Order: sequence, then structure tokens, then C-alpha cells
Amino acid sequence: MVFENAISTRRVFLRPWKMEDAEDLFEYARDPQVGPNAGWEPHETKEESRAVIQLFTDPEKPAMVFAMEDRESGRVIGSVGIEPDVRRPGVEKALSLGYALSRSYWGKGLMTEACEAVIDYVFQTRQAKILSITHYPENDRSRRVIEKCGFRFEGRLSQATVLYNGDVRDLCFYSMTAAEYYRKQAEKRGLSLILPEEAKREEIEVYREAWGKERIIPGSLKRRGEESLDEWLKQNIAGRSFREDSKLVTSHTYFLTDPSGALLGAVDLRHHLTDALFRTGGHIGYGIRPSCRGKNYAPCMLALCLEKAKERGIERVLVTCREENRASAAVIEACGGVMENRIEENGECFRRYWIAQEGGK
Repeated sequence: MVFENAISTRRVFLRPWKMEDAEDLFEYARDPQVGPNAGWEPHETKEESRAVIQLFTDPEKPAMVFAMEDRESGRVIGSVGIEPDVRRPGVEKALSLGYALSRSYWGKGLMTEACEAVIDYVFQTRQAKILSITHYPENDRSRRVIEKCGFRFEGRLSQATVLYNGDVRDLCFYSMTAAEYYRKQAEKRGLSLILPEEAKREEIEVYREAWGKERIIPGSLKRRGEESLDEWLKQNIAGRSFREDSKLVTSHTYFLTDPSGALLGAVDLRHHLTDALFRTGGHIGYGIRPSCRGKNYAPCMLALCLEKAKERGIERVLVTCREENRASAAVIEACGGVMENRIEENGECFRRYWIAQEGGK
């Protein structure tokens, strides 16, 4: 697979392999405690290491394997690879992560640092829908790396793989969906969803004015002069409860906020789908404050709202956007949306995406 770019962190540099790396690879790959933990036989000769690098750099191979270079010494001390997840055949953009590290560098947090950077690359650049990883049950070091990176434990599969020496081994399985990744990004950035009554009134007023002449999305919030803030709050709170006499669907509105209390965007979660919502509206409608666009807030907000939907028992979430709104389509796809179809409505074309919640049907 052709490399799109290298990845740099504070202590390591992840880059394509070169044949000149054979000596460094052989140095750690011959260690009997390294290869077997990753599922491969220790190298016996440098020629074997060169042959492995030849495989790593084959443009026809679907895997992408990074050489992990120690920035201080300039030596290659390990590898991190991503490849199609063969255990999820037919699942769109399902990838798997694997790694190996020189024993001299164990216990320093380097692999966690490298894997976190590759996870960012997998979801932000490769737009993966799900990333999986495994370890042998007794490999506690690998387990700790996986847990620190935020993967969710799926279970232990008995007799899951056969080693190079014929031994049959169990595997512990973990995964991270795109929505889970962006929820973790929101947590790292201190982003959260709050109800309108939890926001400062002056921040809501500033938020309304920030849209200028642009239509406020989602459309329940109106500009000053069109509707009083008190009236809007009253109607918004009332709209969370089902009423037989109402023609409106019950829903929750949330603001996306940062640690300073600034309102960055808003999102509506509809509790169920009417015929119109099923066609073009969806369960979720959202908008980012114009001055806050292009800062990766939208996928974080959508991911947080998906968690709210899951709490309400919505296992499959419909999210739509207009055909020309490629930015919104990219956000939905970044959070794991799979497009079902396009439909025409009142002369406009809409994309309809479904997002399956982790653990849902």
C-alpha cells in the first residue's frame, strides 16, 4: 500500500520502511520475547529481515506498516501496522491494528504514544468505520497499551488462531468505532452537550447573533426579535415530553460547549421518526456556529449526540443531509454513517445515512 504521509509524535517518527532498516529490524526481531507476542517467529538472519521489509514495502499489499523510529537515537525500534479486518468481511472501512516493539524500549509508554497517533490517522485521514485489535490472553503488556488507547473489550475467542509453530491459541478481541473515537476526542478537548437551560443566557444571545443572516441550524432557535429567549426555552422544554395534541415530534436540543462555557454548536435529537423525518429529516439535526467551523467540532458533537440516542434505546440512527452539503456528509461518514440511498424531496436531493450503535442490532 502506498503511504500518504508519515506521522510524528514527541518521541517517535512513524514512516515507511527502507531496506537500510534491516539491521535495526533484525536486532529486535530476533528476540524470542518479541516476535511470539506478535504472532510471528523470531528472525534468524538479516536476510529474513530484508525479506520482511520487502513485504512491508510491496505496493500491492493491502497492509500499511510503519517503521517506528526513535527520535532520539534515529534507530528503528518497532513497527505499527494497519490492514483490512479479515474477521469483518464485507464491513465497509473495517481496519485492524497490530504492533511490535524492541524489548529494550518496553515500559516507557512509547507504543501507546505511537498507537494513539496511528488511531488519529486511521479515523481522521482514512475515515475508518471501525478499528480492531487483539492480544494473546497472557500478554498483559499489550493489554495495557490497548486499554490506554481506549479500545472496548469485545471478548475472548477460544482457539482463534494458529501460530507459526502449529500451536492453537485464544485471542482477546477489542474494537473502537468511529463514533467512539470522536466521543473520546470530545472528552480530551473538554467538550460536552448541555441542555439550553444549563447555558448562560448571555451565551445563548451571543450564539443567536453569531449566525448573522445565515439560517440558524437546527432551526428551532430563532434570532432576537423573532422570539423571546424565555418563550423559546419554555417551548423547548415542553417539546421533550410527548403530547397527544401536538403535531411536533418530541425531541431534545443540546448545545455543544467547551470548558469556557462558549456555545460552539447545537444539535436536535428526535425521539422517533415521523414519515417526513424518515424521508429527509432523520433522528438528528445539527449545526456548528459559523466562526467555529473547520475545527473538527461537528463529528465530536454528532458522536456525543449518538451516545444520547443510545441512552434512549435508539440503536440505529438516521442522519441526513442535502446532496450539495459535502461537509455535513463528511461528518456523518466520519462518525460511521453508511449511506442507504438518495431521495428527491421538493426539488432537492438528500443523502440518507444509517449509523449502527455499538452493541445495537
